[in-house]
Amino acid sequence: MPKISGGRNLAPVPNPPSSTIDSAPLGSTVALSLLLGKVLRQLNGARFTDQTVQRMAEIMTRFVTYLEKGHGIRSIADVAEEHAEGFIFASTGISGRGRPTPATMHLRRSALRLYFRIARELGMSIGDPTLDLLLPARSSLATRPLTDDEITLGRSFSLNTLNATRRPAAWALAEATARTSEIPHVRVQDVDAAASRVWVSGSTKVEPRWGQLSEWGLQQVLRRMEGLRKDDLLVYEGNGSEQSRQASSCIAISQTLMDSGLDREQDVRPGSVVAWAGNKIFEETGSIDAVARRLGVRSLDRAAGVIGWDWAGSSCGEKGGNC
Repeated sequence: MPKISGGRNLAPVPNPPSSTIDSAPLGSTVALSLLLGKVLRQLNGARFTDQTVQRMAEIMTRFVTYLEKGHGIRSIADVAEEHAEGFIFASTGISGRGRPTPATMHLRRSALRLYFRIARELGMSIGDPTLDLLLPARSSLATRPLTDDEITLGRSFSLNTLNATRRPAAWALAEATARTSEIPHVRVQDVDAAASRVWVSGSTKVEPRWGQLSEWGLQQVLRRMEGLRKDDLLVYEGNGSEQSRQASSCIAISQTLMDSGLDREQDVRPGSVVAWAGNKIFEETGSIDAVARRLGVRSLDRAAGVIGWDWAGSSCGEKGGNC
């Protein structure tokens, strides 16, 4: 296996001066180092967390270094699937031994997919060499929570066009714990923009509750609300049956998972976005009871199941069994 030097502590290179970036013409033969500067500038301008930007920028920078120093590649047009695969499966650390963990491989692939997507948004006529690259499953769950980096990837791919509002709004509601059965019932008047939250009215299986919108999610919801009336449905545009409404929302989330390549993971489904939200609540509070309340589920066992946490060894509902 090839080895990547530098480890996880390598900081991303600073962006080149704006005059250099903005004046350079784009084309399929643009230099990798110049394109990296453009991609990082775009990444820094997105509404992603500082931690996500840092992590993605670090991996993107290491990828370009891997291509230039390890393979003598200078143009994005010369990057092939074998190069992406070599980077994703490369060992890390001083010894350079052993295969990276599935989590590391998935993180690298997410960063590379975001890199190539941003490059296309900048006008590059390129594909994605990671698209057909299959990795070991991250879990044995039927539906696992997405990771923060996969959420970032999903956010990017939900914006399939510059004026797209429906798919990113649906993704934002899912991040706020709304299931596909609940998304089509959310109305404009259910959004409390001042508090960055949305009222999710529940269903036969879950309770009504407030769902917290992320900064990115609030932006997408507000974009979607433009031109709509207070009693208009936020995402659903038809007047079909309950089954067709849920199917429509499921398709909206599934299409984003498909475009981002996340749907190829056997443990990723539309419910993985809500599971991510539940996992974030658990990380913040350490309480499975808080997860149950904010997901609207009626049992702690169900809440633990949603986020994929085995709490059999815990004597109470607190993370790690600490009451």
